[in-house]
Amino acid sequence: MEGLGEIRFICDDALGKLARWLKVIGLDTYYRNRIEDAELIEVARKELRIILTRDHRLARVLDQQGLPYLFLEENYPALQLKEVVGHFQDRIRLRVFTRCTECNVGLEEVSSEEVKELVPPFVFQGHKKYRRCPNCQKVFWRGTHRPQVDLQLRSVLGELYDRLKENVWSDEES
Repeated sequence: MEGLGEIRFICDDALGKLARWLKVIGLDTYYRNRIEDAELIEVARKELRIILTRDHRLARVLDQQGLPYLFLEENYPALQLKEVVGHFQDRIRLRVFTRCTECNVGLEEVSSEEVKELVPPFVFQGHKKYRRCPNCQKVFWRGTHRPQVDLQLRSVLGELYDRLKENVWSDEES
């Protein structure tokens, strides 16, 4: 299988909600609001990213330049997510909450002692496993919202979610 987990995306400026969900499921996704098409193309070419777009004009330019892209038929972010995951299912795995949704950087595991002063006391007392963004230093833990996110993703992606999901925050962990 070609480069599993190495696929990288860039979303046009109309796909901000999709970009966030792609980061939530652990996929390397570049997004910047109000990015010009020329810069989007430059970043995609330089960083070997697949362009995700709903812009017909941009799609024509990408065809002319021979750049990899996926034109999204769906209008709603949840359905766009399903479209992307379905299209690339042979090349991706879903690793929920392993990437910073702000910086798009992979999170690093850190000890509870390293974050003791950075999280609320009730969080520190109730959790043992933490991750931190090496870029912005934001700290993450398996919060109470996780079951709801799993439910939303399973509702949107159906069997794709169960088939492609890697368990990186096991239920046994605090």
